[in-house]
Amino acid sequence: MRTWERSDLAPIIEKALEGEKLSVKEVEELLSSWDLWALGEAANELKKRMYGNVCTYIKNMILNYTNECVVECKFCAFYRRVGEGYLLSPEAAAFAVERLAREKGIRQVLIQGGVNPKVDIEYFETMFREIRKRTPQVAIHALSPVEVDFLSKKHKISVKEVLSRLKEAGMESMPGGGAELLVERVRKILSPKKISVERWLEIVETAHNLGIPTSVTMMFGHVETVSERALHLIKLRELQERAPGSLAFIAWNFEPGNTELARERKIKYPYGGAELLRVIAVARLTFGDLIPHVQAGWLTVGKDVAQLALKWGADDWGGTLYEESVIPATGLKVKFPDEDDVRRWIEGAGCIAKERDNLYRVVE
Repeated sequence: MRTWERSDLAPIIEKALEGEKLSVKEVEELLSSWDLWALGEAANELKKRMYGNVCTYIKNMILNYTNECVVECKFCAFYRRVGEGYLLSPEAAAFAVERLAREKGIRQVLIQGGVNPKVDIEYFETMFREIRKRTPQVAIHALSPVEVDFLSKKHKISVKEVLSRLKEAGMESMPGGGAELLVERVRKILSPKKISVERWLEIVETAHNLGIPTSVTMMFGHVETVSERALHLIKLRELQERAPGSLAFIAWNFEPGNTELARERKIKYPYGGAELLRVIAVARLTFGDLIPHVQAGWLTVGKDVAQLALKWGADDWGGTLYEESVIPATGLKVKFPDEDDVRRWIEGAGCIAKERDNLYRVVE
């Protein structure tokens, strides 16, 4: 008998394994359970039906083009006020991508920064075209819905026009940053200046309708309740049902070091690996194959928990994340791996490591 069949969660898990949609209440019940073995075994069963024992990864870099930001999120240790940080020129940004393409063979650059009033849409168009000219083999995965909203308001043009221009300049896909928790109560505490839940969903839906795929995200372990976590997952599922285009779900825990939120709320420690495993497993059971890929979330929890995540429903390790600057700003010590490290870690978890491209296609 399988572990979940002996669990109180069996009716909900069986429903998910049969491809039926879970309610918010059922997702909340899964997220509230301490029966991690049942959740993990069931989520892994679902993952294996889809991908067998293959787990993918991508060689990529993070390009944090600026750390100056007027949104001033309380959970962020990276941002600086305008005039106190840096802003890369488009040429310097393209040079950084060219260097990593030459040294590491990257296939993707993830471009995100702050909401910096010094930049405009022409800045990104110039940057993207320069990257495409120098490194056409590197896909541009760029700008969060928050940054897109800023450009729309700055230029007094529609989100559709912003995204169309960025796509024409070379943007292939869009990361789902700025989601945090899609609940207004939580957002007002974390980042009162950030766009609303409705606006975030609208921008991602517009991207999908323009043929720009996205990833969707969740940051947990701060001021949210379990029911709010469940609601977040359901909103992501409903978005995908309305306008398909999200390729992957990525979760990570709030890292409190050097943040205003930690000081205000007296949060001393991040949530442990068990919480990430629970979120990953429940996400797989909630989304099924609707959002096809779930990442292991190695950056904030390290390789050991990420290896477990590959047995808890995750099918993708994520990227090498060369030059990522946001999490190290919290004081967390991060060892950024080379490709050989990632392959060894995936295989150490009993999986078959396969390199992929920006659109999650195996390239070997």
